[in-house]
Amino acid sequence: MEQGPYHEPLTARDAWFLYAERPEAPLDLGTVYVFEGGSRVPGGRGALGIEETVAERIHLVPRYRQRIHRVPFNLAHPVWVDDLHFDLGAHIRREVLPPPGEGAQLRRLVARILARPLDKRRPLWEMTLISGLHGGRVVLVNRAHHAMVDGVSSLDILTLLLDTTPEGYRPEPPATPWTPRPEPSNWQLIRPMLWNVRTRARGERTRAPAVWGTRRLPLSGMVKLGGTMVRPRPDLFFNRKLSPQRTGRGLKVPLSAFKALKDRYGCTVNDAVLAVVAEALHRWFRQRGEDVPAKVRVFCPVSVRAESAHGRPGNQISGMVFELPTSDLSIEERLKRINVTTGDLKRTRQAVAADQLAGLAEWAPPSLLVLAGRVMSTPQAGANINVTNVPGPQFPLYSGGAQLLEVWPFAPLYPSMGLGVAIVSYNRDAYFGLSADPSVVPDVEEFTLRLRQAAADCTALAAT
Repeated sequence: MEQGPYHEPLTARDAWFLYAERPEAPLDLGTVYVFEGGSRVPGGRGALGIEETVAERIHLVPRYRQRIHRVPFNLAHPVWVDDLHFDLGAHIRREVLPPPGEGAQLRRLVARILARPLDKRRPLWEMTLISGLHGGRVVLVNRAHHAMVDGVSSLDILTLLLDTTPEGYRPEPPATPWTPRPEPSNWQLIRPMLWNVRTRARGERTRAPAVWGTRRLPLSGMVKLGGTMVRPRPDLFFNRKLSPQRTGRGLKVPLSAFKALKDRYGCTVNDAVLAVVAEALHRWFRQRGEDVPAKVRVFCPVSVRAESAHGRPGNQISGMVFELPTSDLSIEERLKRINVTTGDLKRTRQAVAADQLAGLAEWAPPSLLVLAGRVMSTPQAGANINVTNVPGPQFPLYSGGAQLLEVWPFAPLYPSMGLGVAIVSYNRDAYFGLSADPSVVPDVEEFTLRLRQAAADCTALAAT
């Protein structure tokens, strides 16, 4: 039986990530997974066999076989349609490091992969398997556009590819082989928009009650959020126009160090992480001979996904914008100030206010959201730096019987933000991934060093 045209509109949240990105600042999320070389199960395929695992499980995440179809003149948000020419091999690439397979070679290759824009004509994801690394380890570079996943809690294909035991599992195959559904014509997408215009012109009753939901917005959160966004952000050296180039560094810190600070000072693990970042920024500015700012404005993404929405595709992400103390303070004082600030933001529910305001975007014409996406990514708006902290599982994971050893997150660089920090905790360690534009931040290694020193000093402080 022939199927009719299929499409699924992007939510305003998801579409915003398409509207806001620039050619020099693609908004896709990258994660580098490091696996051991062999399988712990006899006959296991190991991490190099992940393409077979994807083929077995991709039917569990239909979005990974769908691409973006833009509506002419932005009369409506883009829609998801099945990719009529989907080819799994086009999304899973393989690279081999030449001898000696050192870490510096791997970093350069990963930077090139992360800087390469995703092909918008295909589903917005890709994986690159890298072998040839010294010691036989296998590296997987996973990329997915922010319009598909929120990077904090939404369903990523890797959550289905990774197993909690070396033996893993083999899901039930689909009842029928996948066949792409035809996509609608532009006229079929535009016609409902024209019909809505006609009904409004006739004075017929249309939906508007969502606006009344603003009465339930947390007022103090709105005031703080609005005040932060209106004030000009500090002008820092890494807030410049970006180039397409990317570089990155990583740092691993035992999660116990942050938990010790949490127990000693009554803060949260996230507060402790932010204190280390603030201390490292202070030392880095001083080492560079820069004027050390008293505060640096930070955007911290926050998941607002309800338990009932767990596993659903798309973005359920909001965030808190606050000022990180970077002046000449002791680590204890820095941590106390951060704890007070984040506690205040939680009490005023700034993230909830931002989330509900974002919900009103569902009622805005897509053409206005395109404009908003461009405005919000200008130097005058937003934060100096993005710091994302994602709690992960504190037990080992496997693919094809091979244990996942390390997880290195790399958040996208937003326009005019030449430096980004992402942290993922996994199996009792916290992994810091630093993304940078080398034309704006040529010394990301120095910031990594200051971050390492700050983490060591915080660990010593907690043990005192």
